[in-house]
Amino acid sequence: MQNLGGLQTTTKNLELFHVQTDTSFDLPQNFAAIRIGKPKQQFIPDIDVSELPNADYVSRLHAEIQAEKNSYYIVDMGSSNGTYLNNIRINPKQRYPLNLGDKIDLGHGSKVTFIFLNKQPIVHQYDTILNNPPTVLQIELLPTNPPNALDRVNRFVDLVGQVLSENLRSLKRLLKR
Repeated sequence: MQNLGGLQTTTKNLELFHVQTDTSFDLPQNFAAIRIGKPKQQFIPDIDVSELPNADYVSRLHAEIQAEKNSYYIVDMGSSNGTYLNNIRINPKQRYPLNLGDKIDLGHGSKVTFIFLNKQPIVHQYDTILNNPPTVLQIELLPTNPPNALDRVNRFVDLVGQVLSENLRSLKRLLKR
């Protein structure tokens, strides 16, 4: 990976997601420029696409992603089949702003397609359990107080009142006949 003078590096976790194979290519932190292409005798790209399907559409030094502070750019390095940013062919040797979520096609026809993404951390189930233990609810049952003498008397009076009330109703019905 070549560090170009005048370019500043980034510290974000970024990746190029290859759409056709569901493969992620991690971009190293603190990069200034990432070269994309296929290896040749004395040139080894930072992202080697030679094993991807339709790699024949990709030039040896096809494109470059450049970082400058928190801004990113894509540059077609004079490739044979062109570089497309969000379905628009970009001019060779010119920098174009690159945003998270942008689609990059190496060559025409969307045969070698990448999405520029912020790398998502992989969370394993055991990490979640260990780092975020489940919430435990503890219910405390309060002891019920046994009824005191006054409560007992009140209940007895209520019961007697209900019985007397029912008896009075019955007695009234009998007297009406």
